[in-house]
Amino acid sequence: MANERSFPVCCYCGACAAFIDFEKYKEEEVVFDKGCGGTVSKGFCFSFCPRSFAACRLCEEACPRKDYGVCDFSPCASSPEGRILGHYKEIISARATEEGVREVGQDGSLITAMLCEALRSGFIDAAVVAIRTEDWKAEPFVATTPEEVLRGIGPKYTACPSVLGVWEAIDRGYENIAMVGTGCNIEAVRRLQALHDPALELDRVKVLIGLFCTEAFWHHDLVMFLAERGIDIKEVERFYVTKGKFMVVTEDKEYSIPTKELDPCARDTCRICEDFTSQLADVSAGSSGSPDGYTSLIIRTKAGEELVSVSKKAIETKKLDDAGIKKIERLAFNKKMRNYGMIMDQMGICSACLTNPYSFTLQAIRGD
Repeated sequence: MANERSFPVCCYCGACAAFIDFEKYKEEEVVFDKGCGGTVSKGFCFSFCPRSFAACRLCEEACPRKDYGVCDFSPCASSPEGRILGHYKEIISARATEEGVREVGQDGSLITAMLCEALRSGFIDAAVVAIRTEDWKAEPFVATTPEEVLRGIGPKYTACPSVLGVWEAIDRGYENIAMVGTGCNIEAVRRLQALHDPALELDRVKVLIGLFCTEAFWHHDLVMFLAERGIDIKEVERFYVTKGKFMVVTEDKEYSIPTKELDPCARDTCRICEDFTSQLADVSAGSSGSPDGYTSLIIRTKAGEELVSVSKKAIETKKLDDAGIKKIERLAFNKKMRNYGMIMDQMGICSACLTNPYSFTLQAIRGD
């Protein structure tokens, strides 16, 4: 493609590829050409790209989550929890009731159980989940039955363009759609919803389930990283993280790798992200703060409460103690502080050149 421009801090959410018919992804990031009009900052895409650093659009009047009463998307969020975990109504621990479901998933298979029950009850008619290829590349998948939901079990640790799955579900005519995604996936959908464009038909997205996320890896870097240690990614059965170790499980062996060693594999975009708990979701879920075999669930909106309510037959819940909540807050605060400097650098660059942020350092710009 002539005159291509890659977007190094693209979070690979899928929004522009889904809702603007001029571009495609190449090697896990968006590539722009003349089709975008040449100036991203003045285009439609600038309004919804999670990495555009556009001015706050999700004010109380525009936000699709009006029951919040305050926009936690911007500095106007006034409550302490709005600054650390985002607005929420309640935080609990939960897991699937059925032991067979718990065994095939992770941390109690809570999200799987909720989606399956939501489909059975008719609360939703489609769920966008992430599945993986043979070599562990994450892809969006529109699940319409509990059996199909099971295809998305387990973390992938690489980015998934989940918003592409939302568009596919809309295009296929589903009316009540759930999406599971990381904070950047969720933010992209919220920004699109805030445009209030009926042509996008995003009123069909009934509930957004956000995942706790520290960072995602470049797929090609993860493949090379494992190959250097004699691990063929096609032989990997699952990944999980525990006590500072990245665990790689194959049919006949389990490898333990310090998570710090994977820092070079982290996507550029994750270094300018401060959202650990998917603050714009209807419910957010992750293992942090809960006992083994349970998932911490942050219930944020009325839609989130409804999802938990219709899932009562399939899940069991218990109160998350203050120590657990404090742990989640600490992890969320640490991510904000760790990435704050990079965020400010990128915002300065964006203001100077009126474009989306690129992964240039200030030193490179200055020629230091």
